Amino acid sequence: MTTLPQTTGIRLPRPGGASPPMVAGGPMPLAHGGGGGGGAAAAGMTAADIWRVLRANTWLIVILMFVASVVGYGVNWYLAKYHSRFTAVALVQVVPAQRSTSLIKEGNDYTDWTGMSMMQRNQAMILQHDSLFSRVLASGDAAIRKTNWFKQFIATAQMPDGSTKQIPDIPAAKFDLGERFSAVAQPESALIRVEFSCSDPADCKTVLEEVIQQHLDEQQNNTQTRAQDRSRDLNNLRVKYETRIRELQDRQQNRMLMLDIGQIGSPGRYTATDLEMQSAVSKQIEHAAAANALQAAFDSLDAQIKQGIDPPQVEEIVEHDMSVMAYKDSMVRLKVAIEAMTAAGSDSRQRRELELQRDAYGRELEDLRGEKRASARASLLDTARSQAQQAKEQVDTDSKKVEQLKQKLGDLAVSMSDYLSITDELSSTREDLKEIKAQLDSLGSAGAQPPVIWASRPVTPDTPSFPKLPLTMSIAVLVGVMVALGIAFTRELMDTSVRSPRDIARVGQMNLLGMIPHEEDDPQSAGAPLPLVIFQAPTSIMAEQYRQVRTRLQYAASLDTTRSIVVTSPAPGDGKTTVACNLACGLALNGRKILLVDANFRRPELNKVFGVANDVGLSNALASLDNFEGAIRSTQVPNLDVMTTGLRPANPTELLESQLLTDFIERALEEYDHVIFDSGPMLLVSETAAMAPRVDGVISVVRAASNSRGLLQRLRDSLRQLKAEHLGVVLNGVRAQAGGYYNRNIKTYYEYQNGQEG
Repeated sequence: MTTLPQTTGIRLPRPGGASPPMVAGGPMPLAHGGGGGGGAAAAGMTAADIWRVLRANTWLIVILMFVASVVGYGVNWYLAKYHSRFTAVALVQVVPAQRSTSLIKEGNDYTDWTGMSMMQRNQAMILQHDSLFSRVLASGDAAIRKTNWFKQFIATAQMPDGSTKQIPDIPAAKFDLGERFSAVAQPESALIRVEFSCSDPADCKTVLEEVIQQHLDEQQNNTQTRAQDRSRDLNNLRVKYETRIRELQDRQQNRMLMLDIGQIGSPGRYTATDLEMQSAVSKQIEHAAAANALQAAFDSLDAQIKQGIDPPQVEEIVEHDMSVMAYKDSMVRLKVAIEAMTAAGSDSRQRRELELQRDAYGRELEDLRGEKRASARASLLDTARSQAQQAKEQVDTDSKKVEQLKQKLGDLAVSMSDYLSITDELSSTREDLKEIKAQLDSLGSAGAQPPVIWASRPVTPDTPSFPKLPLTMSIAVLVGVMVALGIAFTRELMDTSVRSPRDIARVGQMNLLGMIPHEEDDPQSAGAPLPLVIFQAPTSIMAEQYRQVRTRLQYAASLDTTRSIVVTSPAPGDGKTTVACNLACGLALNGRKILLVDANFRRPELNKVFGVANDVGLSNALASLDNFEGAIRSTQVPNLDVMTTGLRPANPTELLESQLLTDFIERALEEYDHVIFDSGPMLLVSETAAMAPRVDGVISVVRAASNSRGLLQRLRDSLRQLKAEHLGVVLNGVRAQAGGYYNRNIKTYYEYQNGQEG
């Protein structure tokens, strides 16, 4: 009984230091693909994707355009033979209404162009109205009832007496007429374009002419009726104005007799009353100014006296008073006598008496002056008050006189205004009467002008208006292109396979390490085994792309720390063994010592690729590390050794989940720089899932146009659940499309390599 080894924990992630993921460009432009470890890429199509789809479906588009052209030509021939339609065209002119600034006055008429567009639309709507069609179709002797178009609506009915009768289906005919008839106002003109279409050219002309003529006749009758009504209204208005003129003349005569022409004078001139009014107003203004001045003087004088300030007039009155002057003379005499005694040196009693007498006179003089000042103040106030009062009374007298004159002038003005109003109304009424008579004369001489007239009568059309070959062909080609584009983009949207870097980006959070072209698109790789193409056809573009994968792997993960790598794929046949071998050869040719291990116990391939025996291999080394050296096989590639699977063990998954795998990797890394495992499909076998979290990194290989995006997403999610380090995706077997970027890049590569381009 075989004892299973103890299961070990998951290998720790590789240490930091790895460069950020790099999107591989390869021969495909970077706009087409890539996507690092960020969020999911946008699913929308870019301009490059649209151009790629169009380029890939060029023949489909061309063929469908040709088929559509043939079908369009056939449809046009069929329609022209069995369903052709002719269109008769007529023009109706709208006659603009004449307006005037008054009732009607010579030289004041103008055309109302502002309402022209509204008149056009109104007439166009009337031309297309059901009521007009009903009247035209109901006329028993109308030419329209004799047309082939109308006859198709006549049915034969069986009468009760056994006879038959032709009964027209007027509602059906009216509906068909409305569908085929059109009237459109032409902008910036006075015309209406009227059309009618049917299969018979002669019927087109007849029907169109009948409908328009019916409309013109009705408009003419309506115009005549309105003209008669207008004439009757004008005559009534003429009689009314003549009566009004007689009434105004009588009132004018009466008002002239009431007016005193000598006193009022003629309108616009000065009269005696006007002059008297002017003189009275002038005096009123003059007296009012004087009264205001006197009142102001009184108020100022009163204010000064109340404040204890004597006006200069008070002192003047006091000093010129006879009593004051007598006291002043006595004091002067006493002063002279005192001065004379003083000069004589006399100091007698008489001089002292004179001095006492002088002082007494001084006191009495001051008292007298006080009395006289009070009397002067009262006198001045009384005089100023009296003058102000007299001036005010004069102003009141002037105001009464002015009011009397105003009343008199107002009465005269009312009388004159009434007279002038009657005169103006009489003149205006006479002018209106004159214009009414002119309108009556115009209606009688010119007659009624209809609002619409013929501008161009219809003619029998000689060419069909439907179908038109250019239009039919254009529609057919457009439909063909739309169908082709619909098919092309439907195929594109329904195709979920991984074909380009953009498809990988749509899955999201996956790094693209590179794209390997299909072997049939690389002429130099022909004959060389694909797993060793980088070694045996080093100048081929496939080898160049493997070298680019090797270079980008160094940027995606530091190869100094990422030393054990598993190469897997979502499904069988993706080319994982080919990629693993070429990647190992590329690293070996780069100077690194590589051990390539075949870990696909279900379907081993390395022994076939390198032509070695498979009797001893990985199963033996896992069973005992002592068998490690004996399981290694050298190859013709420098620095590259391989280890096959050996005999398949009974429990490969348990072996790879155990500590034995970790010990094996550590033992291999003692002698080699890198250990690369070629494993089975990740989503099919459990061995790969067991190895993924125990190595430093996992590389996924996806074959273009073989795997779906959903399958790739499952692979990504599985690695994420296992917490494995996903280094990136290699897109294998990418086909070059004719005229595409990839095809041109392959040609450019070989031309440049052969020295044909600088």
